[in-house]
Amino acid sequence: MPRRTRFPLALLALALPLPASVLHAEDKVQFNRDIRPIFSDTCFQCHGPDEKKRKAGLRLDIRDTAVRPAESGATAIVPGKPEESEVIKRLEAKDPDDIMPPAKLHKPITPAQLATVKKWIAQGAEYQGHWAFLKPERPPVPKVAEIKLSKPAWKSGANGTSDWSANPIDAFLLKNMASKGLVPSPEASPETVIRRMALDLTGLPPTPAEVDAFVQAWKTGGSRAAVEKLADRLMASPRYGERMAVQWLDFARYADSNGFQSDTSRQMWHWRDWVIDAFNKNMPFDEFTLEQLAGDMIPNATREQVVASGFHRNCRLNGEGGRIVEEWFAETVIDRVETTGLTWMGLTLGCCRCHDHKFDPITQKEFYQLFAIFNSSDENGVLDDFGGAASTRRGGNSRPVLQLPSPQEETQMAKLEAAVVTAQQHAAEAAKQLPQLEKDWEVKFRDQLQDKKPAWQQLAAEAKSEGGATLTRLEDGTWLASGKNPANDTYTITAPIAPGDFSALLLETFPDPSLPGKSLGRNSNGNYVLTSVEAEISAPSLPQQIVADFTRAEADYEQKGYEVKLIVDENSPKRGKRDKAKKGWAIDGNDEAKKVPRKAMFVTSTPLTIPPDATIMIRLKHEAIASHNIGRFRVSASSLPPSVVKLNGGETPKEIRDTLDLDPAKRTAAQRAALLKFYRDNTDNPASRADTALAAARKKLEDFRLDLPNTMVMKELPQPREAYVLIRGEYDKHGDKVERGLPAALPPLPAGASMDRAGFSKWLTSPENPLTARVWVNRAWEKFFGIGLVRTTENLGS
Repeated sequence: MPRRTRFPLALLALALPLPASVLHAEDKVQFNRDIRPIFSDTCFQCHGPDEKKRKAGLRLDIRDTAVRPAESGATAIVPGKPEESEVIKRLEAKDPDDIMPPAKLHKPITPAQLATVKKWIAQGAEYQGHWAFLKPERPPVPKVAEIKLSKPAWKSGANGTSDWSANPIDAFLLKNMASKGLVPSPEASPETVIRRMALDLTGLPPTPAEVDAFVQAWKTGGSRAAVEKLADRLMASPRYGERMAVQWLDFARYADSNGFQSDTSRQMWHWRDWVIDAFNKNMPFDEFTLEQLAGDMIPNATREQVVASGFHRNCRLNGEGGRIVEEWFAETVIDRVETTGLTWMGLTLGCCRCHDHKFDPITQKEFYQLFAIFNSSDENGVLDDFGGAASTRRGGNSRPVLQLPSPQEETQMAKLEAAVVTAQQHAAEAAKQLPQLEKDWEVKFRDQLQDKKPAWQQLAAEAKSEGGATLTRLEDGTWLASGKNPANDTYTITAPIAPGDFSALLLETFPDPSLPGKSLGRNSNGNYVLTSVEAEISAPSLPQQIVADFTRAEADYEQKGYEVKLIVDENSPKRGKRDKAKKGWAIDGNDEAKKVPRKAMFVTSTPLTIPPDATIMIRLKHEAIASHNIGRFRVSASSLPPSVVKLNGGETPKEIRDTLDLDPAKRTAAQRAALLKFYRDNTDNPASRADTALAAARKKLEDFRLDLPNTMVMKELPQPREAYVLIRGEYDKHGDKVERGLPAALPPLPAGASMDRAGFSKWLTSPENPLTARVWVNRAWEKFFGIGLVRTTENLGS
């Protein structure tokens, strides 16, 4: 079945200018065809649309101003009287001070151009709007039977031409060839035709079997029938969409940078596949445009329509450390205006970022009216944490994103969501037991408060290096590493631990004269990077080891970018190890002023209950940078409630102690609530265990969602952002406030359309807007014939 399209090639004769010999008598000078190119090249720079660069108040691109006396009193163009027109006098002048264009521009007008301008003025100096902005008018199709060739063409009829023409476009081409004494080239061989068509429509050469079949069809059914069937077959191939999509990937900046100096990866292949699929489905061009520019704004948008809005999320993003978010948001929006102008309008809108366009009737204000249409997406133009910014460098997509789970993943996500609901119910049931459990706990805790033992108990340990270093125990209980310094060492410390509660580990590190630079680390610069702290409790009475889940970490000093919290954020056994690029705790050990003892603590969310005869095994891992291992250290443990323990000890809050000293009957509601919360947060109880299970279920669901495939999309804010003319295009130099709007030189917004991305998309493909159709018909001609009807396919402006 023939494929439908919004802009059939048969409209080429309507959408684009055809040669003068085809449409007009040779003696009629046309402004768009003959004069505008001359003026655009030699005059408009000083006498064109750009008001700030305009000289002598003279504007030659508009007839009303060109035929009025200028500031000097002279009239630039006197219709019908070239000898009285100042333009001609200046073009013919010999005096360097009078000649136009000035010699310094190095753009002298040729005698032929001068003669054309004179002839145009003599004929009345009729102006036309820029051809690309004018609504096309259907010209009469030349009658092939009346076209006389200098010699018969192949497939000739009585006049040598009748059988050659297959459609109206051929008639225009044939007439132009005849006027120049040319004849059509001989018909290509079937082998050449199938090669050309296969490469043009699929990007792949035909197979030998396909060539043989096509040659046979050509012989038996004729060339035109064979070509039509071949076109249908090639356009039904999945490769057709892939071939056609290549150009759109380029326009969308599909391969653009994702972070500049930290150029991380991102995944936009879902949008790429949508483009391919749109071509293979032969989606109408107006829908194709609307979904890419505003798919997220379509009422009840489907997942595919929102994916399509990713066209403008392929743009460059910045992850540099010194970036200014406001600047890059403005750059992102400007990029979208420029890209939209190039892709759909074939205009160099970027010129208007700083000033009125020098050649096209588009002002700087109109540029920022278009800017206002695109500046209300819910984003900021820079990489967010999951896009590779800050310290993660992990790569990924920056919000807003659309998750794209498979049916199997949707089933798994539903199970995880149900697990969260179940955990919430268990937490609610466990909370009902708290009042009675808290009463029983009070007695034990009062006795514990009377015990003044230190908050941190040093562990009498044994230590070994898995990498082959020698660990020697010193008199103060510290361990000193010497001998071999492996690239990434792990220290394993084993020690008995007293029964009761365990809530935190304290790691102390010390400088030592034997270490490089007399510092704290074993690397040549005296630094270390600790990436993981693990602790496991074992005992004869335990069926399996208890793994400590450290959820909080603090240090008395941490190097910028190597904060101690990274250890618990990235290496918790319940969180998984999502970031392959290890980071951890470092202490600027190469700084002379900072070669002093350092310490860090790692705290569990709730205390672990330690049975008699238990042993704790601790692993200190160094997996970030080669040889950055700790040089001298000591470890201690604490049984204090997690919310109480501090680096330098810990003490139960005074208000809790005061409440415990009160008769329960005399406590206020606030005191009872505070005590109950303290018990819940700082003991191993059914509610805290249920809270931990709920947190784990939520985290598992969150991690699952983070690992789902996603794609970047557009998302409109509920309220539009304000927009301003940016003076010289600088993000922080606001000029006049502007509202959303369209260039005055082009048709208005279609009736009923909203002035936003969705309405703008409809305007681009409105039947009243001739520009978009011309741009894409011209590109189609270029794709299939090598050169566009307008050679500058990237720019249909002046």
